[in-house]
Amino acid sequence: MKLRIAAVIATRGRGDLLVHLLRHLKAQTRPPDVICFSAVVDGDVGAAAATKDLPIKVVLGEAGLPAQRNRGVRAVSQDADVIVFFDDDFFPARSWLERAERVFLDNPSLLGVNGRTLADGALGPGIDMADAEQMLAKYQDGASKGDATVVPCDALYGCNMAFRAGVFAKLQFDEHLPLYGWLEDYDFSVRLRAVGPIAKSDALCGVHLGIKSGKTSGVRFGVSQIVNPVYLYRKGTIGILNTMRIILKPLLKNMGRALYAEPYIDRGGRLWGNLLGIASLLRGRADPRMILKLK
Repeated sequence: MKLRIAAVIATRGRGDLLVHLLRHLKAQTRPPDVICFSAVVDGDVGAAAATKDLPIKVVLGEAGLPAQRNRGVRAVSQDADVIVFFDDDFFPARSWLERAERVFLDNPSLLGVNGRTLADGALGPGIDMADAEQMLAKYQDGASKGDATVVPCDALYGCNMAFRAGVFAKLQFDEHLPLYGWLEDYDFSVRLRAVGPIAKSDALCGVHLGIKSGKTSGVRFGVSQIVNPVYLYRKGTIGILNTMRIILKPLLKNMGRALYAEPYIDRGGRLWGNLLGIASLLRGRADPRMILKLK
C-alpha cells in the first residue's frame, strides 16, 4: 500500500536556500507526490520554482507561518493522505519520507509524527550548510534500515513533522499567532492530541540549520515570548504552570544576557519586547497580533 505524500514548505526571502532543500527532496528514497511552497511573493521561491523532475506548486498570500502553512494545506489536501511540513532550512535524510510513510502505515491510529534533529542550529548560532551536509552524509552512511517504532509525545517540533491529511478537516494552525508564529506548532499539537495520538520517531532524521536571516525582529519576538503563552492559556491550550514556565525561562535569560548577548541574538530587543508584552498584559490585553504594529 502506498500513501500520497505532500510536502509543504512555508518560506519567505530564502529562494537560494530552497534550491538546496529541493536537492534533498529529489534524493529521497521515496519522493514526495507534490511539493508546495507557500510564500508571500514570487521572489521568495526564485529559481526553485523552475526545478525539473519534481511536482511543484507555489501559493502566495499573507505573510506569517500559521497562515502560510494553512494556505499550503488547502493547496494539497485534496490530493494527499499525509502532509509533511519542513522548515525551509531543514535538510531531511534521504529516507525521511519513506520511513514516514511506513510509520503511518504501521500505526493506523496515529495522527501526527515528528522526527529527530541530528543537530539544531536554532538553539545556537546556526549550522553552516557544508557542516549540515557532512552530518547528513555521516548519518546516512551508518544508518540502518530502521523501523516504524514510535514514542508518544506531548507536542511536535515544527521544523519536521507530518500529519494525516484528514486532521485538517477539523483543525488548522492558529493565524492569531502572526509572523514567526511562536508556539504555533505546540498549540496545534496539543489540540490534535485531544483528537488522537501523536508521536516521535527516531527513524526520521535531518538537520535544522537554524538560519537567522528572515526571522522576526528581536522586539517582536520578545513580545511574542510573553503574549503568546498567555493567549494560549486563555484559549485553553496550556495550563497556568506551563504558561509561567514558558514565559519565565526566556524572560530571565534575556535579562541575564542583555549586557553580554550572543552575537546572533538580539537580547536587548527581546528584553524590550518582553517588557512591552508585560505592559500590554497589565493593561488587560493579550493579543499576539500586536506585534504587527511594531518593527
